[in-house]
Amino acid sequence: MKVANQPPRRGKVNFHSDSFSLSSAKTYLGRLMEKAGKGEIVYIVRGQRRFVLQEIPPIDPIPTRAAGYFASCYSHKDVEELNALARASVVRPPADLE
Repeated sequence: MKVANQPPRRGKVNFHSDSFSLSSAKTYLGRLMEKAGKGEIVYIVRGQRRFVLQEIPPIDPIPTRAAGYFASCYSHKDVEELNALARASVVRPPADLE
């Protein structure tokens, strides 16, 4: 009986390390995310470049303003002037392209 030659198995990944190759990071991404979730910084190395995998806190929502919140900031004349400038700054396509 002939046994096929199998390539040698690589060693397991050392999860106590803080630096991982890109291929092992792709394989064990879930475990590395858990490690980063515990507050540990995980470095992913690709060639000479290093990247950091770490958990970031959630972003606070932007507060919404009630209708008319900025109504007292501009006078009617200022609004007309700003609207005229905005209309003039629009780049329109040439008529022969339509």
